[in-house]
Amino acid sequence: MRLARLLPVVLLLSGLGACTGSQSVSESGNPATGSAEASRTAAVDMPSLVGRNIDQVRRALGAPRETKDQKIGLDPTAEQMKATKGEDWINTFERNGTTVVATFNARTRKVRDFVVVGADEDELLRKANLSLTAPDYMVLPVANPQNNREIIGMRVVARR
Repeated sequence: MRLARLLPVVLLLSGLGACTGSQSVSESGNPATGSAEASRTAAVDMPSLVGRNIDQVRRALGAPRETKDQKIGLDPTAEQMKATKGEDWINTFERNGTTVVATFNARTRKVRDFVVVGADEDELLRKANLSLTAPDYMVLPVANPQNNREIIGMRVVARR
């Protein structure tokens, strides 16, 4: 289901829930609610990574694909740091069959955002234990540059 179609449904259902006075939501129907059960079945628990620095993310997800020996490696070289000021450096992680790209500032170590790579929004939300209505982060589709009707991932950005 496309995000544009999902948002009105979520808003409608939340409005209906408010009108009936019912505040309970079935967690078995939505694995992206942040429950302990959902995080056990998720390939990557993205909500637990939001707000962490790149070193903490590396400890949680393991070694990134990039290595020290590559031209664009784990961290920028002194020359690259001078040229880029360390901004917008990336590390790519594989976790339980899910690819996560973290963009960070190499000087401050602060993670700017994550992208969970894939083409199925519902599957990505489930695999990453994400919720479209979470108070701590936003989930945004990443459009395919060649076809803006397709997605290539879901971007996760901390709310400030």
